[in-house]
Amino acid sequence: MTETPPVDNRRALVAIIAAATIMGVSLSLSIPLVSLNMERWGYGSDVIGLMGSLPSLTFLFISPVLPALTRFFGSGKMLWSSLLLAAFSIWALSLSNNIYLWFFLRLMIGLSMAVLFTISETWLNKIADEKSRGRTVAIYVSAITLGFAFGPVLINFIGAEGSRPFIISSLIVLAGGLAFLPVGRQFPDLGEKGSYSIFSFVRIAPMISAATILVAFFDGSVLTLMPVYGVKNGQLLETSVLMTSALLAGNILLQLPIGWLADRFNRGWVILGCGIVGVLGALLLPFVVLNHYLLWPLLVIWGGGVVGTYTIALVVMGQHFKGGDLIIATAAVNMLWGLGGLFGPALAGTAMEIYEPHGMPLTFAVACAVFVLIAARQLRWDGRG
Repeated sequence: MTETPPVDNRRALVAIIAAATIMGVSLSLSIPLVSLNMERWGYGSDVIGLMGSLPSLTFLFISPVLPALTRFFGSGKMLWSSLLLAAFSIWALSLSNNIYLWFFLRLMIGLSMAVLFTISETWLNKIADEKSRGRTVAIYVSAITLGFAFGPVLINFIGAEGSRPFIISSLIVLAGGLAFLPVGRQFPDLGEKGSYSIFSFVRIAPMISAATILVAFFDGSVLTLMPVYGVKNGQLLETSVLMTSALLAGNILLQLPIGWLADRFNRGWVILGCGIVGVLGALLLPFVVLNHYLLWPLLVIWGGGVVGTYTIALVVMGQHFKGGDLIIATAAVNMLWGLGGLFGPALAGTAMEIYEPHGMPLTFAVACAVFVLIAARQLRWDGRG
């Protein structure tokens, strides 16, 4: 199915960023709602954790077929369907406390997320200007992070009990669809076939693949376990929660400067620098966790640097992959994100149990070091080419 390419790229960019941000608000609101309700019903942390891993599982399995589905149905229908599916599934959570229904609905929410983010990120990279690609992608990543940071705050205003929070979350998703109205029917044509398979992406783009898994690991484990890590090191609960907020602040504030660097310098060196920040931040955290003068700037810089690897990975992907190869690359990235999000929290949590309390940052330091080695090898290979 062929669709008319957008005539106004700026309008399309605003629509993509706004829709993804609103989706982030709704998802980050509904995720803790599910966990809090399950905890109130008496389910253990193992079942709650399994429920939390379902969206990552969906990313893992649906991403390989998304390019073919998008070619068949068209990007516009896929985007609208994902928004409607997410809104309906979140609303349906309020209808019953049947755990099996909730498992199914969480899978459907993950499916809608995979579709929305795959098509949005492909579209974003397709229309981004090469001279400002770094800043464009940085704004997108910062906006989504802001959305995810804002969602849990809403719980303080709307509460976590009853059907109202789920209905509000569902309406927020529908509001995301309003961002696409100015685009009309001018969605991108993503029907071109790629020249390689989604499973060969890791071999073709190891640095992009490693950055994706690394940040999914960070998002799923470090952000989740940071309050626990703070408490285990003697911080007050309120301070420990603020440690996660500091990481998110770095994610939001530092992406645009990182994107600016990517537009002016070798992007390989920029992503390598972000990886080194990730290693140093993880290694320094145990030494400064009780030092209030050093802890907060470290968390901001560390969070921004780690997520910067993903920002630059998306930039490099848009730079090197075009046409049908771009949506395959984006789908592969989302599949890898599902992989990192699925296994990262379990790995970091186990490490914290084995080496309490510093197992989590040390495990992440090792993950960052592996990424740095891969990025350095890619830089060396590119230099020879």
